[in-house]
Amino acid sequence: MSADVPPLRVGVVGLGLIGQSVHLPNLLTLRDDFCITHVCDVSLKLAETIADGLPGKVAASDDWHRLVADPDVDAVLVLTPGSHGDVALAALEAGKHVLAEKPLAYSRAEVTELHEAATESGRVLQVAYMKAHDPVLQRARDELTRIGDLRVVRVTVLHPSHEVQFAHWNLHPPIDPHSELISRAVHYSTERAREALGDAPAGVSSLYTGILLGSVVHELALVRALGLGDADSIDLVTVEPTLTSEPAAEPPRILAIGRLPNGVRLEISWNWLPDFPEYTEEVAVFGSAGRVFLSMPGPYLPAHRAQLRVQRMQGGERSDTTWQSSHTTSFVEELKAFARSVREGAPVTTGAAEALRDTEVLQRMASLAAAEAGLAVSGEAATAR
Repeated sequence: MSADVPPLRVGVVGLGLIGQSVHLPNLLTLRDDFCITHVCDVSLKLAETIADGLPGKVAASDDWHRLVADPDVDAVLVLTPGSHGDVALAALEAGKHVLAEKPLAYSRAEVTELHEAATESGRVLQVAYMKAHDPVLQRARDELTRIGDLRVVRVTVLHPSHEVQFAHWNLHPPIDPHSELISRAVHYSTERAREALGDAPAGVSSLYTGILLGSVVHELALVRALGLGDADSIDLVTVEPTLTSEPAAEPPRILAIGRLPNGVRLEISWNWLPDFPEYTEEVAVFGSAGRVFLSMPGPYLPAHRAQLRVQRMQGGERSDTTWQSSHTTSFVEELKAFARSVREGAPVTTGAAEALRDTEVLQRMASLAAAEAGLAVSGEAATAR
């Protein structure tokens, strides 16, 4: 960013794990691009503690309506749990740019409304699909064009418990959170989940909102960022243990099989391994003349880097080459991309249009998982493909 262009004044809504461990430190690192002017959390004491530790004069509040209305805020980062549709929409209508953590929203109707609001306001709306901004992806996209006709894309996730992933972070805890504000947020998300799934049993709803929108959505975004396109279809979803009408005691194992453009087979395997020591995410792409393996870093380990391995045939010789991502994390790169879109008009590659397709695909997965268990969904999911 040019030295004579002032940094974007940012308001941060939600000061939990992702805010304290990732976004706030990165915003401070990118001080030429961003200046934090307002922080908000349902725990006012937490917001005040965070504000006191930031440079400059930073406002603190417990109600996001005040932050959205703040004239000293140019852009809003939405980092709260649940659906982000209400905060994002209010921010756009107030003339603010928005970077929202996934999921952008629970229902397709919400995402459509947000897309229209961003278009009408002329403001940037970016979804925080950070994996799509990893520095190694450009090399991966180039190499995928050199392994012949693509046949299969296989994504495997090994997901440990939250305690394993977050144990190294010393976070400020929430103190005396505002119960009425929490109830308001929960009610909004519950209604949007009903819009998406109808009166689906709680077990289906928790799978959709907690696992599919909360984690599997990243796999769809990563496949797209590799230049492989969106899923044309999802044909099979199996969940173990099988879903019941009540939320499961712990996340399940999920296998989804579908098709990408040009008939390329897509396989997504998501596995809850609470005793496994670290988060693991691997993408394998098999072509007629080679193979590409991509290992993504754990999201909360700043020292970890993505690694790309390519095996292919060229001129009768087999090559086996490995690249490692640069030392700039994908979280930092997504913030840089957000700043470029706001300041320079650069295209938003992870916006509402992409979120809309992801939402439909995940609704389709929820519908198939419910059908496997003899459970019913309605709402938007009944027409998802």
